[in-house]
Amino acid sequence: MISKNQPASLKIGKTTRIFLDTSEHEVIRTNRKTLTLYVKQQRVIVRCPLTTTNAEINQFIETNQNWILDRLKEDLISQKETLKIEENHKIFYQAKERTIVFKEGRVGRVEVNRDEFIIQCKKINPTLAKKQVENYLIDKATEYIIPRAKGLAEHLGVGAKISEIKLRKTKSKWGHCTSQGVVQFNWLIMLAPNSIIDYIITHEVCHLIRMDHSQNFWDLVESVCPDHEKYVTWLKNHEHRLWFE
Repeated sequence: MISKNQPASLKIGKTTRIFLDTSEHEVIRTNRKTLTLYVKQQRVIVRCPLTTTNAEINQFIETNQNWILDRLKEDLISQKETLKIEENHKIFYQAKERTIVFKEGRVGRVEVNRDEFIIQCKKINPTLAKKQVENYLIDKATEYIIPRAKGLAEHLGVGAKISEIKLRKTKSKWGHCTSQGVVQFNWLIMLAPNSIIDYIITHEVCHLIRMDHSQNFWDLVESVCPDHEKYVTWLKNHEHRLWFE
């Protein structure tokens, strides 16, 4: 899945100038050929070849200072916007920001109106409210994602390839498809607009035909979901607002 922490890559250069800034960064050396930068939770992460010197790493960071500063600012905003299931906090649901309201009630449920996301359960607190939201989103995913995924697979002639459809909250992926026909969806995607959900369904079901991200795969996605690039951009800009612990 595309992330706002999209790496900036650069071939190793010959320069050895020292980077004097004291910004905290983590270096991960692996068997690779290029240096890559990531920003995550206000930390700069450098992935580099095993033989890369500290001087080369410092120069790489210095060369990309503007990119790093921009990503740090975006990361800070993302952290502030990350969803918290707490009373009076904001939840970004179906592309609209709504206020979370806690409500005591014998029956556990979630109600959504124009401006409020109302979470009801007995002796409500943040922990119970979070569980109620999880149940709500899993129910919504069961009702919406599973039949649409099966229907699209049948339409594409690969319905028999599906061995199982799973709903699971994961930190790194919105969906996953295996060569054994197990298709998995992150039920948190139910916080997104239906068009985004449909793109995720399309993406994973198309993997039943093409188990790669080749041009042929994207052409297949395009044939089903012509605006998929727009939805990828939407996820890049908003996916951090759909996640809660």
